[in-house]
Amino acid sequence: MPGKGGARVGAGRKSKDEEDQAKVLAQSAITKKYGSLSAGFESLLDSDSDMLKKFVYEHAFGKPKEKVEHSGEMGIVWNETTIDEPNGEAK
Repeated sequence: MPGKGGARVGAGRKSKDEEDQAKVLAQSAITKKYGSLSAGFESLLDSDSDMLKKFVYEHAFGKPKEKVEHSGEMGIVWNETTIDEPNGEAK
C-alpha cells in the first residue's frame, strides 16, 4: 500500500528552538562529565578511534567538500504550454 502524501505529525526537520534545546542539553552533559566542552573534545582526541578524531577536526575546521559522481542522464525536462487564446486553447 503506497504511503499517504502531505504533512505528517513529527515529520520533517525539527524547529530551530528544538535544535537549540538539544544543543544546550548536549553541551551541559559534556561539561558535567568532563568539566568543560574543551575537555570533552580532548577526550575524543585521546581515544583510539580515528573516526572520533576526524569528528573533532571537522568541527574545528569544517568538513571538506565531498566529490559526488553522477551516472546516467542529467538535465531538466521542461514542457511548457502557453495559453493566449480567448477560448483557452493552446497555441
